[in-house]
Amino acid sequence: MNSPHENHTLNITSIVSGSVLLGLFALLWYVSPEFSLEIPLTERPVILLVSILVIAGAVYLLALCKSLNTHLTQNYLLWILGVGIAMRVLMIVSVPILEDDYFRYLWDGGVTVSGINPYSYSPENVLDDNGVPEKLTELAGEAGGIIENINNPSVRTIYPPIAQAVFALSYLIDPFNVITWKIILLVLDFLTLSLLLYALRAKNLPYSYVMIYWWNPLLVKEIFNSGHLDVLVFPFVLGGLILASQNRQVRSTVSLVIGIGIKLWPALLLPLILRPLLSQPKRLITALILIGIILSALFVPVYMSGIDQSTGFIAYGERWQNNDSIFRGLVGISEITLDALGYQTFHKYAFARILVASLIALWIIFITFGSRFRNQDLYKKSLFIIAFVFLVSPTQFPWYYTWLLPLLAIVPRYSLLLPTLLLPLYYLRYYFEPIGRIDIFTDVVVWIEFVPVWIFILIEWRRNRVTSLSY
Repeated sequence: MNSPHENHTLNITSIVSGSVLLGLFALLWYVSPEFSLEIPLTERPVILLVSILVIAGAVYLLALCKSLNTHLTQNYLLWILGVGIAMRVLMIVSVPILEDDYFRYLWDGGVTVSGINPYSYSPENVLDDNGVPEKLTELAGEAGGIIENINNPSVRTIYPPIAQAVFALSYLIDPFNVITWKIILLVLDFLTLSLLLYALRAKNLPYSYVMIYWWNPLLVKEIFNSGHLDVLVFPFVLGGLILASQNRQVRSTVSLVIGIGIKLWPALLLPLILRPLLSQPKRLITALILIGIILSALFVPVYMSGIDQSTGFIAYGERWQNNDSIFRGLVGISEITLDALGYQTFHKYAFARILVASLIALWIIFITFGSRFRNQDLYKKSLFIIAFVFLVSPTQFPWYYTWLLPLLAIVPRYSLLLPTLLLPLYYLRYYFEPIGRIDIFTDVVVWIEFVPVWIFILIEWRRNRVTSLSY
């Protein structure tokens, strides 16, 4: 138990750090109009943005160092929750900064409500009036510039059907309104918070751990300023892990499959969830049948739209690459290998993707089957799987990092919290690219983002290994 002096110090630390975070996000809200789409990239205060987020990351990590493993008083917990809520509200009413994925969400919602399969036509088809239904042409006129701002307009939507249903809900409440969309995200965020508190109580862990999720400045920026949808999937992943820890694997599987209907990555956790059923063939078969039926039903609209190079899922899997570190190294290795074998080196990207897929598969097998299975290890093993996938991915966007945060709030790892401080450097891309120096970003900045993380992972692994060998 902490002494009164220690508790006082921790409370002062949380008050100061929470106040600083609020001040930084108030500043971010204040400067956000300077990132309006009408303003050229060269005139937007990108360096200021990065500075605010890096300082916020440092304050956040300092607060965690001082506050984790502390059993909170009610007032202290209310302070933590209140600061997180205030940060979110500031970002909900701010102008989205250097991100535009939400235009696709708003457009897809309108298309779905119009009764048209959102997977059938790309925004480019609509803008060119290339054989699209008249409803879509009319919708584009009503959208007030939404469709013109969608990135990768030649690609049909990549977002799974349950995500499409949430986009449609946003449209029904208030068409093409990004603040309405962010409020929906906030509702799912509160559900995630509730499940985290439940999981912490069930595992007899300090409620202070919730700060890892609730105060994370990168999450607040990426979800509530940028409007990324990733928070939608968190309750279903957490719900699935909670159910699996209670030996309710079939229900857990259903929860994860619903998550897959929002974003595909929860599929990576299915082997881990299903492992205990290997000794229970009937339940395993039931779970597998449920997975097949639900996923087949969910993805009928995708099948019906036709699968080709304009399909979002195909385009993403084959071509997307940004802010990558390990993958960039694998591309280099692939190029050397193909050249030595006498093959065309332009296959290096496909070869690197095959390598990444193989590494991920082997890692999932190792984590799932490499040691004795215990329900209390579910969160840790899930974290290891998702963290590995993020770190070797061809696309290491800051909002993808948020996938780790609900799990880190239960299984803290400082090495995996470090990206909160470093990933804001990703936005330097928007400083160097307009001035013709993208090479500084790809050859220098990206490595500053990720090399320290790998070093800390290795240090942490070595310390844990030494500790485990000492017993």
